[in-house]
Amino acid sequence: MLTGFAAHAQEHEVGGWLGVANYFGSLNTTFRWDQALPAGGVFYRYNINKRFAAKGMVSYGEVAGSDAGSPNEWQRQRNLSFRSSVADVCGTFEFNFFKWNKNNPKHNGFTPYIAVGFGMFFFNPETQYKGQWYYLQPLGTEGQNDPSYSGVKKYKLYAFEVPLEGGFKIHLKKNWSANIFASVHETFTKYLDDVSGTYASTASLPGGSHGIAAKLADRSGEVNDGVNIGKPGFQRGNGRFDQYVFVGVAITYTFMSLKCPPPGQDWPYR
Repeated sequence: MLTGFAAHAQEHEVGGWLGVANYFGSLNTTFRWDQALPAGGVFYRYNINKRFAAKGMVSYGEVAGSDAGSPNEWQRQRNLSFRSSVADVCGTFEFNFFKWNKNNPKHNGFTPYIAVGFGMFFFNPETQYKGQWYYLQPLGTEGQNDPSYSGVKKYKLYAFEVPLEGGFKIHLKKNWSANIFASVHETFTKYLDDVSGTYASTASLPGGSHGIAAKLADRSGEVNDGVNIGKPGFQRGNGRFDQYVFVGVAITYTFMSLKCPPPGQDWPYR
């Protein structure tokens, strides 16, 4: 009777990961390790078969960007910076390049995989000025608080995203596996860094030319002997959707269950 069963059912996995997050946008156009910050998350994976799987993941990380240290001279003169927490909820559909079955010695205990999905994330950019941190969205640094004048509406602090993931799955022992991965999250917001369009007239900013919004909208004077380069209508950001990246290592636990093999199948059931 015992040999008529096989621990073959391995559809369900849970896991957690740790790694780093980085951001790409108007304030960072390359992967700069000096701007990578900690990130982590948990996930559930359903193995549909040996080739395909579906995964739901909740992640949290910090992202940041700064013009200081950029190889681009114009960016260094612009002198903007930000940081933001990112809370991410997404679902992906995975494809394994090799058959993924940890119970069958004929199948590899290793496979590369790719994934694509859809999700939502929450953010709230802020910057530091004279030792104090200010949230940027309420200030409307590109004139969002006066859309009738600037033509720019206030952005929301959440946005949809399309995650693109690639990595490797490695069987460790018994129910345990490791995943090494990198995921690029293509977002549907241009304001993860609070920078997108053009400089606004100080007339459309809270407090006018003497308010904190004006000081944070154009910080070029801090590095250009008091001379600001941000004239109304001049380019401030690149106008493209922002991205962020998670790179990490995950440990997963697979739930095994005993099931009867179909008639005619030998041990172990494959």
